[in-house]
Amino acid sequence: MRTKRTLLNMAYALGSSLLLLLLGLVTRRLLVDNFGTQVTTASQVVSQLFNFFSIAEFGVGSVISYRLYEQIAAKNEEKISKYMSMYKWAYRAVGSVIALLALCGAAALPWIMPDVPLATGYTVYGLNVISTLCSYFLVTRRLMYTCTQQGYRCTQIDFCCNVLTSMAKIAVSMWYPNYVLYFSVSIFFNVCANLLIAWRFKKDFPYVKDVRVTLADFKDLGIFHDLRYYLVHRLSNTIYGSSDTIVTSRMGGSVQTTFLGNYSTISTSATDLGNKVMDSFAAAIGNIVYDKSAAANDHDKQVFWGLDLFSYLFASFVAAAYFCLFQPFMGAWMGERWLLPLSFVLVFCLNEYVGWNHRMLGSYRAVLGHFEQDQWFMVSSAAVNLILSFILFPLFDITGALIATVVAHCIMWAGRVVVVFRRYMAGGLAHYLAAQALHLVTLAACMGGSYALCARMPGGWLGLVPRVLVVLIVPNAINLAVYGWGRDAAYLRSYEKKLAAKLKRKGKAE
Repeated sequence: MRTKRTLLNMAYALGSSLLLLLLGLVTRRLLVDNFGTQVTTASQVVSQLFNFFSIAEFGVGSVISYRLYEQIAAKNEEKISKYMSMYKWAYRAVGSVIALLALCGAAALPWIMPDVPLATGYTVYGLNVISTLCSYFLVTRRLMYTCTQQGYRCTQIDFCCNVLTSMAKIAVSMWYPNYVLYFSVSIFFNVCANLLIAWRFKKDFPYVKDVRVTLADFKDLGIFHDLRYYLVHRLSNTIYGSSDTIVTSRMGGSVQTTFLGNYSTISTSATDLGNKVMDSFAAAIGNIVYDKSAAANDHDKQVFWGLDLFSYLFASFVAAAYFCLFQPFMGAWMGERWLLPLSFVLVFCLNEYVGWNHRMLGSYRAVLGHFEQDQWFMVSSAAVNLILSFILFPLFDITGALIATVVAHCIMWAGRVVVVFRRYMAGGLAHYLAAQALHLVTLAACMGGSYALCARMPGGWLGLVPRVLVVLIVPNAINLAVYGWGRDAAYLRSYEKKLAAKLKRKGKAE
């Protein structure tokens, strides 16, 4: 059942995200061309500001979700209902706090966006307030789908609403270029998606009831103890994800922020696609961590090493793809005048590699709890990110801010390693570090070999075709030669055989 649901989640996620990625490229080009850099910058910066305000969530979703995994595995319907009710009321409280933070944060807009007209900035800001509050008050039922590996059901609904959103934005941009209407479209379809999921939730989980919860329930379950430490994680992750845009807006202005946003549009869509693949495994990780039968025969350890290797394989492919395709694609899509230097792309690739390379390890870390054990890593990450960004931006422009992000990301990674190998994979740290050293060597070979071949290819849209073929073949061939028959790949090989057998049986049945 785990394998089937993982494949379903992955199939729905990949199919929907690919189309949405293409639509996102169209809407971004139209946004920049039809509304200009100031509206575009206001949209980017305000979106990142609300990421900061989301700190008010205190990580309650992650804290409750890792506890929910235990109850789902135990099939304790009473506690499942209680946790879901607590989640709902917690998010309502969070929405109220974010509304207050948004009211206070409005005063910072002129300082953060000095060259954006106040009327534009505050209008976009107000629309984001409405959009964010609608999400927090309506989104809570999605958690149950994620924890039961049925995220594909939400993906189906989100896909339809997101396609309609993109089509409506394209229509507004081309025939009635009004930015208020443009951003209002997203609010409308976001609300529709959450209402449809709420309707579906009652059919899929009839045993989950609304129950009365009190402040004492939160205290009794020890959630406040976890939240106190997880707040540090939330703050650091938010600074990591948002600081580049805000620092660039403050120190570089709207044009440089738009440059960064064009690259971020591609990377965000690609990251969403990758996350859908990885999230398909995340619930399975939560289930296996708390499955005592998996620990009895060391199957859980084999799964860990297999998934960690999968993270590296994915990360090295992504880094090589960005290094070889980012600039040619950006030139063909937005025009040569919107290109950032190759040094930015190289640092960007390293940041993507760090993130994807420990993506599965991060999922293990999330379900293990004990957020106090790496809180100082997270504090250091946030401090280093902010301080280095303001130091390096005057020296290296946007690339400097991104260097600070890479350093901060590595500090986060180190903290997650500490927790996982202390709480779950005791005795495996030396093997992990040796594997990472080998990964760096093969990463250099993947990126360097691919780029050397792609540099000989012509430019334009036609030149992308042979580049894509190179990226599909070279990194994967190198990684297959180095890792394909190693010990860590044992789980991946068995998973591949299991999948092939299922597909074969399905073919015979049809």
